[in-house]
This record gives sequence, structure tokens and C-alpha cells, in this order.
Amino acid sequence: MNRLIVYGDIHGCYDEFIELRNSLNIQSNDAEVCVGDILTKGKDSIKTLRYIQKNNILSVLGNHEDKLLRFIDHNQSSEKNPITLDEDEKAIIDDLNTDDIKFLKNLPIFIKFESITILHGGLLNNQSLNDIKKKDKGKLLRLRYIDQKGKFIHYGDEDEYSLFWADLYDGNEGFVVYGHQTFKEPNISPYAIGIDTGCVYGDKLTAIAFSDFNSQEYSIYSTPANDIDR
Repeated sequence: MNRLIVYGDIHGCYDEFIELRNSLNIQSNDAEVCVGDILTKGKDSIKTLRYIQKNNILSVLGNHEDKLLRFIDHNQSSEKNPITLDEDEKAIIDDLNTDDIKFLKNLPIFIKFESITILHGGLLNNQSLNDIKKKDKGKLLRLRYIDQKGKFIHYGDEDEYSLFWADLYDGNEGFVVYGHQTFKEPNISPYAIGIDTGCVYGDKLTAIAFSDFNSQEYSIYSTPANDIDR
């Protein structure tokens, strides 16, 4: 039986990722997927990226990979680059080789395995993944909160009346596994689960393992952060 294993936001936490992956006793017929944000913040972004490529681990695009790609694209034009990078991001850009960039540019916004959907941020109930407009793709990477009318709220603009998208998600695109929003423990909703448990902030790295590609039966695995001074 093929398992589907999904890893939360790694953010360059290579050691914890290897420890977590080893604890899962990976088999050749298992499918492995990352929820995005492989890169930035942690100390081993490039090492993590190349390990994922070498081991044929899939990933969806995260907002941090998207930012780096937009910087690279703007750099190829003659106009001033509007994307500002911090020192960590600049170092990553400098270390990316041609294969790394090709891999990142080919990351999809979402991946579906029968009834299970993997994406980075979130999904509104009126959105169809097969008909996402270009202007809305960024929202899938960054969605956290929505207003009372179900509209996207930009980060930092949420208030006491804002609603977390997964609490209202109706399951129209399957059971969604997502990252982006950090939780102390996996955030379980009726039709979604968030598995970014803040390893890069000193908490833990989490994975979810489904018994097959069309099952809601899953197990949660976690590895604590081993280097809080990141």
C-alpha cells in the first residue's frame, strides 16, 4: 500500500528534516511531498533544497520560494528590482545553481492525490483549483484569514472579526494539507489540516502520513527543533 507523506514548512532546517524522514521508515512506493517554504530563515536552505531534489521528493510552491523567483525574474529586466531581500535571502540567491532555479520554477501551486490536496497557504470555497486566475495564485500561497464575506485579508490586516480560512472550508477540493500558518500542534479542521509547527522558530517539524492516496486515515510524526539559536 502506498503511503502519502507530507512535510510541513522546513525553512532550511535540514537536520530536523533528515531526522523526521528517517523516523518514517520511507519505502520505495511512498509518495513524499513538502507543503512549500523549503527555503529561508533556517541555516541550511541550499542543503535542504538539493537533498529534496536528489531524493525525488515533491513540493508545492511556498510564498518564500515565490519571492525568490520573483526577484530572479525582475533581475532579468532593465528596471529596478522592486523585491527587497534580507541577507539570508541574498545568500540563497547567490548559491542557487541552474538546476536549483529550474526545480523551483517548476514547483506547482498545488498537488492532488485523489481526495487529498496539498498546497501552501489556503483556499476559498468559491475557488476551483482547475480555474485559478493568475492574479489569485498568490493568494493560494498567502491565505490565512478571510473577512465576514469570505474575502481574502492581507497579512497584518486581520482583526477580531476575521475568520481562519480552514474553519470555513467546505471540502470542495478534497481534504487539504497546508502550511504557511504556524501552530503549536497540527491544526485540524473538518476538511483540512495545517502542519507548520514552527521548527525554524524552535518548536518542531511535523509530517502527516496517510495510509493511501484516498484515505482520511493518517498518523502525525514530529521532530523537535534541535537548534533554537537559529
